[in-house]
Amino acid sequence: LFFRPRPGRRGRRLVINNLYYNSDDAPSFGLEIDNDLLASALASIYNRDYNPRKEIDPDLFRGVVDRLDEAITEGIADDGPDTAFVDALRHSAEVFAAFKVHKAQNDMAARLLDSNGRLKSFEQWSNDVQSIASHQFGPWLRTEYDTAVIRAHQAAEWQRFERDKDVLPNLRWVPSTSPNPGADHRIYWGTILPVDHPFWSRHRPGDRWNCQCSLESTDEPATGIKREDAVDPRKDGPHKGLGDNPGKSGSLFGQDHPYYPDSCSSCPFAGSLKNRLGMRFSGKKKDCNNCQNVDYHTPDADGFVLKNKYTNGGQVLIHQGADRSKKDHKAIVNIARHFAKSGEIVKVTPAVHFKSEEYQKIYGSLAGTKYERKCPDFQVGDKFYEYEGFEKPWNRRKVKSMISHGLKQSALIVIDNSKGCSDRFIHNMIRARLKAHAKIDEVYVYEKGKVRLLFSHGAYK
Repeated sequence: LFFRPRPGRRGRRLVINNLYYNSDDAPSFGLEIDNDLLASALASIYNRDYNPRKEIDPDLFRGVVDRLDEAITEGIADDGPDTAFVDALRHSAEVFAAFKVHKAQNDMAARLLDSNGRLKSFEQWSNDVQSIASHQFGPWLRTEYDTAVIRAHQAAEWQRFERDKDVLPNLRWVPSTSPNPGADHRIYWGTILPVDHPFWSRHRPGDRWNCQCSLESTDEPATGIKREDAVDPRKDGPHKGLGDNPGKSGSLFGQDHPYYPDSCSSCPFAGSLKNRLGMRFSGKKKDCNNCQNVDYHTPDADGFVLKNKYTNGGQVLIHQGADRSKKDHKAIVNIARHFAKSGEIVKVTPAVHFKSEEYQKIYGSLAGTKYERKCPDFQVGDKFYEYEGFEKPWNRRKVKSMISHGLKQSALIVIDNSKGCSDRFIHNMIRARLKAHAKIDEVYVYEKGKVRLLFSHGAYK
């Protein structure tokens, strides 16, 4: 799978099994995300670039998250809640997007085989799943976007109601602006009750998809509850995913939404069977919007996924494009953990083309340096490091090669010393490179799973 730019055109040509998908000529399905993005995601599912049961497509995920982020920005524009609250809303949007994309990609992956168990051609399969793709990332995503705008606005508004309740202690249910308002909400129009009244936890504008009712603060006296007994909660209760108050929960959608799992043990992001069984028998209470298991599967805007998180703030993140099949990948992750345990944010980076957009996102700080166009193995804070292993059989001369090769990628290197070469010998190799005017800032050795600093800015350790 790769994209080939077409001169003079904005679109791209996607090559799948030697077949071209021309995004310029593709039919429009009224998508809320980019056509090219969907084409790339379909190709990834078809080519089995990842396990759709355990992982999520990063392109689809970012596409949905970007739309929901836009909805949040639009919704809170007039109220400006505090940063921590907005961050909670945005994180809940990422959780929602993860479950939405997981469901959509698995619904599509389920149609890869024909009735005889043979893999369909890409053309046949992509046609078969267009109904899923166009609905989930077209009209229904638009509905979710519109509802997210309303929910984000209501969340920010509720924060204001709480701040102002000493002056304006009550809330009034304002009639819907919809041309076809629902009868179940009509009976509450004009109801005035205190901000803290439990009624607002049972019934509230926005607990229906595309509800156009609203609340306003007032110092007018309370009216009491009107005809609540006339509502059948089985038919007229909140719609799934909209029952909680986003102003209190800090969640864009509630965890009873159909995209979400019924329990922790049935969550696609719960991890190993052992972990699932532990959740089942421990009686762990579901809290999807605050669960780290989801964080371990959702890429950030630059494509990095959380791998490890420590109490001192240290983290290990791995880019979804990192080659996990490399012989030294495990060693690089272990080394990354060493730095993260000291409180550092460590990113295991991918090898990407220097002209790509990804390169600019990840390695942009290398521009103008001798390492521009290079792809070092991992990043600690704002510094890039290179790890160098060796091919068997071992001999001491390979230390020189590891140092030389590593310094082509970065002045900060880690070399494999699992065979226990003496510090004095490695010092001599470093000294020889310095005499040849090589730039060397730090040299670490990786020995039997442990990392040790051997040289730092002119000083031998």
